[in-house]
Amino acid sequence: MELFSIAARTATPQEAEQYNRMVSEANQVLHKKYKTLAISCSVHEKIVFWCCREDDPRFFKGNQLQQVYETAARTVAEYILLEKEQKLVEKILEDEFDFPEPEEHAQILKQCLMILERNPELNEPWGRRRGMLEQGIRQCLTERPLLHIDGFLTFRAQTYVKELREIVEYAVDEFLMDRQYEEFVHMLKYFVYFQQPQVPLVHLIHKGGQDILLLDEEMEPLQYRNDESVVVERLDQQDLQMEDAVVTTLISVSPAKIIIHTREPHMAIIRTLSQIFEQRMEICRYCPDCHAYFRETGKL
Repeated sequence: MELFSIAARTATPQEAEQYNRMVSEANQVLHKKYKTLAISCSVHEKIVFWCCREDDPRFFKGNQLQQVYETAARTVAEYILLEKEQKLVEKILEDEFDFPEPEEHAQILKQCLMILERNPELNEPWGRRRGMLEQGIRQCLTERPLLHIDGFLTFRAQTYVKELREIVEYAVDEFLMDRQYEEFVHMLKYFVYFQQPQVPLVHLIHKGGQDILLLDEEMEPLQYRNDESVVVERLDQQDLQMEDAVVTTLISVSPAKIIIHTREPHMAIIRTLSQIFEQRMEICRYCPDCHAYFRETGKL
């Protein structure tokens, strides 16, 4: 009796080699457990047929058949994740989203692959997707021992494909937000470039997190007039109102020079200000002016 016949269309010699290796490892596991299984692997027109038979009636008295299906399902699921998943993501991106520029397409795809990547320290997303696929494949083999992997992905793996689509949608949203943010920063940079300085110096004390002080050249709290003509729209949601207030204030007072006193120069707000004010900005990691502020927070 044929236990299963699984067909896999491999697109490249490398993919075929990977699949054959995975099937070979699975066959070794099956042969070690069940000596009487007849397992074969053949190739016809770039389709690899992985077949398994068992003619001993005693084999079907226990749960051996389900264990065979579990091994086959695990192998096919891992093959899909390794070799098919990226192609599925690329197809979703091409078919459902309009990004004709190759560079834009590549950036979004890179973001998708970063999310999908197998992380040894955080296997939950990978393991969840593998579990979805394994369950679907076992169900298909139980109903009918003939499985075409591409057909399974098209017609029976809707939950898995839905998750991939959600990942693509998330990556697209992130790309659009990043692009909006870059345009936003470029606009402010252009505005600052042509703006005449109104004060000689502003000290920005970044005490940590969202705790920021703006001081004038005398190290006194900065006095400024809210210029309603300067509108700073919230485009980066991660730093909320803190970044808005700081950017708006600095653009309003238009300092000739900004000294940022910080122990965290890689914070998003610091990077944003560096992009906007460029040569007007200077980073200070330690000086007598900021010593007392960082001593308070224990960051000396």
